[in-house]
Amino acid sequence: MIGDLTSFRNLRQELRFSLKKYGYTLKRVLNNKNRWHTKIVCDILDSDSRNYVSTTYSKQDDYLRLIETTTFLRCNNKLSPKIASLYPGDKTVICKHIGEFLSSYLLANPTKIKSSLEAIVEYLNRINAINRDYKVFVVPAIVRTVLEISNDLIYDFEFLPKVKTVLPKLERSANKFIYGFGIEDPHIWNFRIIRNKNKTQALTTDFDYFSDRVNVFWELGYLYATFRWLNKSSLSLAHEAKNILLSLIPKKSPKAEFMFWLGALSSYCGYEDSMRDLAANGEIAKSELKQQYRTIRWLDEKVASLAESILTEPE
Repeated sequence: MIGDLTSFRNLRQELRFSLKKYGYTLKRVLNNKNRWHTKIVCDILDSDSRNYVSTTYSKQDDYLRLIETTTFLRCNNKLSPKIASLYPGDKTVICKHIGEFLSSYLLANPTKIKSSLEAIVEYLNRINAINRDYKVFVVPAIVRTVLEISNDLIYDFEFLPKVKTVLPKLERSANKFIYGFGIEDPHIWNFRIIRNKNKTQALTTDFDYFSDRVNVFWELGYLYATFRWLNKSSLSLAHEAKNILLSLIPKKSPKAEFMFWLGALSSYCGYEDSMRDLAANGEIAKSELKQQYRTIRWLDEKVASLAESILTEPE
């Protein structure tokens, strides 16, 4: 998760934010290098050695969106990063450092998995409750992009052959789902945990994709699937986290179950390019991604089957 500092030094001039100029010292880069063309997130210290986080954007709209979203959440009494300083000319926001990364926290505190995930479920539900309403189903943007690419049939490979057929039908139907505010990238890396007086709280610090049309079961399914990133550090921890999260979700209706597994499938859409290249070379079966490929195929069938069931049931 920590970027290469040499590459960072080469890029920060392009993003026009000098930490030294404003009296800050870099501790480490927090976000992935492949996102630096969009934003750079840094763990920094001020002149009094107090901890802050800087986010420098390449686009003005993204900079303004962070300010707008954190203000919106604060006005609705929801936990969010507290802005300490703004540098509009540099498209940079300085926030007070808050919480620990969820993945790091779970690995260091395996007995706190349940309380941490309870806090996340509560957090997502509280945000989602803002202006929650029934709306006609819309294919999530991350899935729609993949389906549009699949229409080209590059290398005669379809990433989601089952879902490709049924989701547009569901979108055209009169079926409505519960939508509210939420985040479109509820990845394990985007949550933080705060421990205050024996109380555990959770929040996200990534608001690049904050929307008023998110289904909370979709968010939980997405998060559930990203626990796979714990596998390399602790397979047993990843397995336990998945089981605990499932236990925290009340008995799901058919539409909620559909949204949950659609969220899980959505989290795998980033593999589309890699899978297409492997298929072109006939190397999926011997690739390190073969397990992901099997999981994607299972999710494709699962989501398509649930969608067909909803379509055949009276609204």
